[in-house]
Amino acid sequence: MIKPILRTTIILFVCLLGVSTMNAQDIHFSQFYQSPLLLNPSLTGHMPAKFRINAMYRRQWPTITSGRAVYETPMIGFDANLLRGEKKYNSLGLGLHLMNDRNSGGLLNNIEIMGSIAYHLDLKKNMKTYLSAGLQVGVINKRLDVEEILFGDEIDPDGNATMQTQEIFPFSSIWLPDFRLGLTFAGFPSLKTRYKIGVGLYHLTQPRETFLDIDNKLPLRLVAHADARFGSRTIGLEPKILFQTQARAMELVGGLLLDLGIIRKASLYIGGEVRADGSVDGGIGLDAGNAIVGLRLDDWDVGFSYDFNISNLTTGTGGRGAIEFSLIKIFRRAYKVEPILPAIRYN
Repeated sequence: MIKPILRTTIILFVCLLGVSTMNAQDIHFSQFYQSPLLLNPSLTGHMPAKFRINAMYRRQWPTITSGRAVYETPMIGFDANLLRGEKKYNSLGLGLHLMNDRNSGGLLNNIEIMGSIAYHLDLKKNMKTYLSAGLQVGVINKRLDVEEILFGDEIDPDGNATMQTQEIFPFSSIWLPDFRLGLTFAGFPSLKTRYKIGVGLYHLTQPRETFLDIDNKLPLRLVAHADARFGSRTIGLEPKILFQTQARAMELVGGLLLDLGIIRKASLYIGGEVRADGSVDGGIGLDAGNAIVGLRLDDWDVGFSYDFNISNLTTGTGGRGAIEFSLIKIFRRAYKVEPILPAIRYN
């Protein structure tokens, strides 16, 4: 039973790679592992608890615009782990997340509302090996503040904005339906070791995305990710990797966290990541690195990261990139039903 399921997973992964010829890049966080509903629909309800609340905030490149962030992104999500009970090994996950991404200081505003469902199959019925499949359905609203944009044809020969622009936008706000799929394979060999490998495909219907009266589609995005934990209850190494491609653009992120137990049910983690960006045609090169620090206290996980820009944009940013905060709160003590996925902090 297990081998055919794994074979199907691998075949789907290869198929997803084949359709990943894509023209823009979606929103994502440096602490991608802290936003499970955004990372992969199959991670909905994938936790050692009954309920989970997740919040993220990112602020990027305020030095370019004199203190006003070029990108600012808050996100909040909620998901639940259902059906798990006595003599029931499989589980159903339900979730909802809301994100608001403000580009260019708010000139372009993106709001995303997505509901998700996932099913977690216990392959060996021993709570050690799971195959999860998930679906997300929702809407994206993109709003352009045309009145605040300064176009090139508004600038006269003396450099003053005195001219009337000829740019015409039939739409300043558009709504896009969106559908996403994901698969995750996870293993828990022991309390000291865990791992997961996942793949997701976003914008399955490639909805029409334009403020003009032209045919422009939101391109597909492929995401592949993996992470693990090795060590003991008091000290552990947590490697993480993320690859995604959209519209022929590519991104690769690799990182490592060191988790150190400080008191009972509390640990401090520190580490960092390196990010490389590029394209299918032009190759890939280093773009940024970040430092990460966080605290896990009982059912709370709070993280902070700071990005350092190391690309050609360093001149404009002074090497400073973005700050990012993450928060995860899980709820498990008030419920007699045992949760699925019995891991140590498996977010």
